[in-house]
Amino acid sequence: MKKKIKKVLLKVTPNFVYKAYKNKKDNKKVSIYKNAARKKNIINVKKVSVVVPNYNYENYIEERIDSILMQTYPIHEFIILDDCSTDNSVNKIEEIIKKHPDVNIKFVKNEKNSGSVFSQWQKAFSLSTGDYVWIAEADDSCSHYFLENVMKGFDSPNVVLSYAESMRIDENNRIISISCRDWMLAVSSVKWNKSYINSGINEIQNALAICNTIPNVSAVVFKKSNQVEIIEEAKKFKISGDWYIYYKLLSNGDIAYCSKSLNYFRKHSKSTSTVVSRELEIRELLTIQSEIRKKCCLNSNQIHKQSFRYGGIINETSNEFKKEVSSMIAKKIAWIIPSPIKGSGGIRTMIQNANFLVRQGFECDIYVEEDYVNTNESMKQRIIDFYGECLCDVYVGIDFKKEYDLAFATYSIKTPDYLYYMKNNVKRKAYFIQDFEPWFEPMGGLYLDMEHTYKYGLNGVSIGKWLTYKLQHEFNQPMNYFSFCADTNVYKKLDNVEKENAICFIFQPEKPRRCSNIGIRALLLVKALRPDVKIYLYGSDVDIKLDVEMENLHIMPIDKCNELYNKCKVGVCMSSSNPSRIPFEMMAAGLPVVDLYRENNLYDIPEDGVLLADTSPEAIATAIIKILDDDKLQQSMSKKGYEFMKNYPIEKGFEEFLNFVNNILDDKNITDSDVRQIYNKKPIMASKEVKDAMDIIKETPVTPKNTSKSVRYMIRIKRFIKRKYTKVERNYLYNF
Repeated sequence: MKKKIKKVLLKVTPNFVYKAYKNKKDNKKVSIYKNAARKKNIINVKKVSVVVPNYNYENYIEERIDSILMQTYPIHEFIILDDCSTDNSVNKIEEIIKKHPDVNIKFVKNEKNSGSVFSQWQKAFSLSTGDYVWIAEADDSCSHYFLENVMKGFDSPNVVLSYAESMRIDENNRIISISCRDWMLAVSSVKWNKSYINSGINEIQNALAICNTIPNVSAVVFKKSNQVEIIEEAKKFKISGDWYIYYKLLSNGDIAYCSKSLNYFRKHSKSTSTVVSRELEIRELLTIQSEIRKKCCLNSNQIHKQSFRYGGIINETSNEFKKEVSSMIAKKIAWIIPSPIKGSGGIRTMIQNANFLVRQGFECDIYVEEDYVNTNESMKQRIIDFYGECLCDVYVGIDFKKEYDLAFATYSIKTPDYLYYMKNNVKRKAYFIQDFEPWFEPMGGLYLDMEHTYKYGLNGVSIGKWLTYKLQHEFNQPMNYFSFCADTNVYKKLDNVEKENAICFIFQPEKPRRCSNIGIRALLLVKALRPDVKIYLYGSDVDIKLDVEMENLHIMPIDKCNELYNKCKVGVCMSSSNPSRIPFEMMAAGLPVVDLYRENNLYDIPEDGVLLADTSPEAIATAIIKILDDDKLQQSMSKKGYEFMKNYPIEKGFEEFLNFVNNILDDKNITDSDVRQIYNKKPIMASKEVKDAMDIIKETPVTPKNTSKSVRYMIRIKRFIKRKYTKVERNYLYNF
């Protein structure tokens, strides 16, 4: 047995610890520091200030000082701070200093106790003159190779914090554990097995966001910068100020980690943390987690891991305390969405808002209606491929994996039924409505079933005011809205794009509400009367067969859409139901817009940046030609539309949506009655010039030339959903 113990110690402890162990009769005790330092040639020596803050650690202070003096890495200065110790610490320190007359040790004694360990840290940074600071707490110890190894991390210029693994020891120098990695198992079981250098933001997202993964400050060397200000903020914490400091520092720099257990972290049997109330501990933990969630981009899985730090102990606290900290605890939200389709603006909006909630500290999961092809992982990748980002966990099928504070239905076929009849796992139910979807179908059973979902009483939120107005007044649906906005980082004016005598038209024949037939006939009229104009179609992988030249750009990345808007003179986007986001994105790029004059467009579209035309091809062509022929009108509409969209960046829509979510979670009334019409001009009617040109063109049907895989897949899925929906018995739905 003795041989086995020796072999283990040889593997996991420094040599000097093992040599000390061998010389001890009591094999449980280890003298940490009694060893002479090796002389070594070290290149590129950096100025390190070592500061030892002490309060009543007379039993350990000599060991601490010796462990520092034995370092194989040169020390720039050595400072000891005493915070009005009531034991014999001061005399002990003065005696030790006398034993080392050749070492310049600066001893600073406080006249009054600071009341906070972080005040002493602050003082340490204020007094130190080195470029790097090591706060070596008086009751800890270390290997004499500590600095030599930790300082290697600063060979990378962006590193602001470098630290080593810690071995835990007790008051009698008994080894409790050879590392602190067991503390971080909720974060990772392998992350700290090897040394690394990592970006600070990545370290926060994958480690510090969850808990303090740097268990002991004695293991840390700081690059001296603005720590004094950061520590001042940290003083509001009694327990977790060190965690807060690490998080703030790493927001602007990198971290280096040494996997060797070179620091010896002393755990006392009567530690401060055991006598502090559990509620204070949780309150500080949640405060820091909440701030990190708001400041850093965490995904749903990372936020979910946060809950493990308090989930097991918060039930031990009072109901009053739970109520007090409830706002800090990450709320869980589920989204039930249809199967993603490439180019779908509606699903893009769902994903964007879910991602925003995750960035705000919510835990969001996405449940995709049954899909027999994809796994959870492949479905998430599909969402990323189509929409660029997904911070949520994704599940295929409607089988909730946990309890949710709020769940969203998003599409009027099936998803409201799922949610309405669901009895378990959901505290609050909401309806994310982007269009009056019964209009997508002919009048009949399916139309009426979809319309009926607005009578379920689910808390509704719409994009735009018109839907809120319609559903409130016709269905008594509780409603609120968030505004049509545009990502002004993407959709903006470009100085380096040459303007063309061109029109761009969002052409989506697979979506009847986009009125592609009317739009094409209008463009044929424009081309007949203004033959030099160039026409770009985009938005679909469907091609059409025409005698007149029109360039089909198909589905494009959003940055390419912005380039298109900047080089055209007119943008055409028609919607016979709720407005599309596209006119607003066109305006943000400074592009004048033509759309349909219908009730649905009168509540959200501004009258100075858009011309709304009567619903005939002749009227639409008239509006387009009116803009093409009038440079002053072009400039005026471009300016007015651009200025309007300055007030509607995408962040505004997100914040309005967040306000809705918070009101739901707080069980507040969500109905917004402040909905009014903002477009008060008369519609553009067909001009005589255009009417006379009708004889030039024939009735031109829009015939698909070929259909892309994505469109065929969409059509197949839609038919499948319809078939399946009609077969679903209401009794089955009650089983949820």
